[in-house]
Amino acid sequence: MKKNIHLITMFVLAAVLLQACRPDSYKSVGTPVNALASLAGTWQITKVIQTDENAKNNGFNYGPINIQTMDLTSVFAYTDFKLTLNFTNGVPSTFTTTPGNSPKIIRLASGNWSVDNPSYPQVLTFANATDTARVTLGAYPVGSTTPVLKIAAQKRDASSGKLLISYSYEFSKK
Repeated sequence: MKKNIHLITMFVLAAVLLQACRPDSYKSVGTPVNALASLAGTWQITKVIQTDENAKNNGFNYGPINIQTMDLTSVFAYTDFKLTLNFTNGVPSTFTTTPGNSPKIIRLASGNWSVDNPSYPQVLTFANATDTARVTLGAYPVGSTTPVLKIAAQKRDASSGKLLISYSYEFSKK
């Protein structure tokens, strides 16, 4: 008899729990963000971080000194560097770079630019008549009152292809 009471109690409890479960009505989060369109405009570097990938992979650190990463923003005049990305009819078209006294983050002064995927761009390709440069997007400049564009560049060993140093550049819209 006790077994039947436990069974009935569990059945009633399950019925109550199932009756209480109802799908939530979710509110719309709004229109999807156009990541590609958010790249348009003039951008100026605000921060540069260098990462020694070899030190990072091997866990090198000396006490309180972090030798794996270093903020290079004030070491050179990086904040002079400006990048202008233009669109024509909603499609990437031309670009210009103005390095000022900064090291050339993108070695090309002007040309055309494109993306690998218009819906979710990951790689920006800059090209002129004789050269091509590629950078990887670190973050889209959306969702904030002060948009931040992040790109990454890597230096590899020419013979082995091993990643040696990576750079993270943060830009703010001007």
